[in-house]
Amino acid sequence: MTKLWDFVVRFPIMIGIAVILTQTLPVLDARWLWFSDEVRYAEVYSNLVRDGHWIVLNLNGEAYPDKPPVYFLLLAALDLIPGVEMPGLMWLGSAVSAIFLLFAMRALANAVGIGRAGFAAGMLVQLSIFGMVLLLHYVRMDLLFVALMMGGQAYLHRHYYNGEAARHAYLGFALCGLAVLVKGPLGLLLPLVAVWGAAVWAGRGAAILRLTTLLGLLFSVLVMASWAVGIIMVEGWAFFSEQIIGQQVVARATDTFHHSEPFIYYFIVLPVLLLPWTGFALALPWARVLQWPAAMWRARRQLSPVGILAIGAFAHFMTLSLLDGKVGVYVLPILVQVSLLIGALLASGFVPRAWVGVAGMMAIFGAALMAFSFSEEAAAYQLGALLCGGLLIVLAGLLVWLRKAGQAALLVQSAVMVGWSLLLAAVLLPGMNESASTRITAEHLGRLAENGYTPVAYRTYPGIFSYYAGRDVVQIDSQNELVALIASDSAIVIAGRKRHLDELDLTGFELLDSREINGAGGRYEVVSRSARPSN
Repeated sequence: MTKLWDFVVRFPIMIGIAVILTQTLPVLDARWLWFSDEVRYAEVYSNLVRDGHWIVLNLNGEAYPDKPPVYFLLLAALDLIPGVEMPGLMWLGSAVSAIFLLFAMRALANAVGIGRAGFAAGMLVQLSIFGMVLLLHYVRMDLLFVALMMGGQAYLHRHYYNGEAARHAYLGFALCGLAVLVKGPLGLLLPLVAVWGAAVWAGRGAAILRLTTLLGLLFSVLVMASWAVGIIMVEGWAFFSEQIIGQQVVARATDTFHHSEPFIYYFIVLPVLLLPWTGFALALPWARVLQWPAAMWRARRQLSPVGILAIGAFAHFMTLSLLDGKVGVYVLPILVQVSLLIGALLASGFVPRAWVGVAGMMAIFGAALMAFSFSEEAAAYQLGALLCGGLLIVLAGLLVWLRKAGQAALLVQSAVMVGWSLLLAAVLLPGMNESASTRITAEHLGRLAENGYTPVAYRTYPGIFSYYAGRDVVQIDSQNELVALIASDSAIVIAGRKRHLDELDLTGFELLDSREINGAGGRYEVVSRSARPSN
């Protein structure tokens, strides 16, 4: 195993790319797109390519100001690869974004002073986190977002903490501005609180007050302004000020109606999303926990790489916790820093009890999957849950056996997790299609629309049916408006939650489909009525 580990340390990026592509390319089109982001992003991208909505994105025939266009432009670039088609393109975007994240992690590791072995170990830790594996098989822009964010943080750190030339700060600010154009202001805010927090703690905060900061912020603003100018040209100033500044920036940060969670939300979510590496906590010297603050204060002038990463992760954690809107995937930049931190600790000396903790978390999760497979809810994907759960229990046993074998445990875990990832994507996740995707419901709408029916989505999340329906769907949220449409003589097909449809007089309508859609707020039904003769 020593020679293999030496090879990994020598070529970590190459190994990381191989790990990502091995577990993603064979299963790019293994399942349907799911509610809600996946089907909506596929629709947004389709509109971008078909109708040319490159500046202000379009969803279901309406302007979609929720997201900037950079992620979708990446998809457009990947779409140029011969043989790549929808919807597999969407998952290819996740794989390529993960590769970008590897390069960002390498830049951050170099900036804070983690050696090649520490980075290699941290990379393998990151790629074996359950949450990261799931993101490789899910369509989200967060991997690209965090890649640009962490890259920006690396270069900002080189200037503000390491004291390197101002050009590193300018590049960092530019990358953060680009991250904002992927998903929003956190792309600039989180790197700044992490880097400036470490600089202030170490007594190097004076650099923040120099002209470089003002010019760097200007670089970020110029990058972001490239999109802002386009929005104003296409939609006008009122749209930009109300929808982008008012709703997408101010409202989401201070009083969001969507994903509003209490302050303690990430205290619960982070340990879960860090699995199985939450078990690494067993290796920490908890007997001296009360001495940690004093020790960090004494060493503040020369922070170790572990100390720098800990401050960055803590700064991110507190910043995210103070925001009103909270989503589990927002902890991804924290996971990146914690992975590198763990990698540095593993490279400096493998602690057997750490592997016992990781194995324990893995065994618990695997046993839970196997137990869940026998429940009524898991009937459609019982085999996948059994295989994935069983493999985790086997891997847990291997880790306990190899706990004193140094790097061998990490290499074995990484290899087995690739197989687990393929099982997850090829067997378990496809079994959830009918309960997690809007495809069947949407295809009813599309099929009848081709025969002259008016397709209607009633009181649903906007745009969740358009991609699989193959067309825009009339979005109605007012009961009076739908009642007026029903009162007409036109042919109509309606999709919506059962509890909302039950409030209507649907005499003469035929029930076409009824199913639960996970995360969508209950049972959805599709009802239709052919055109009535005019009186």
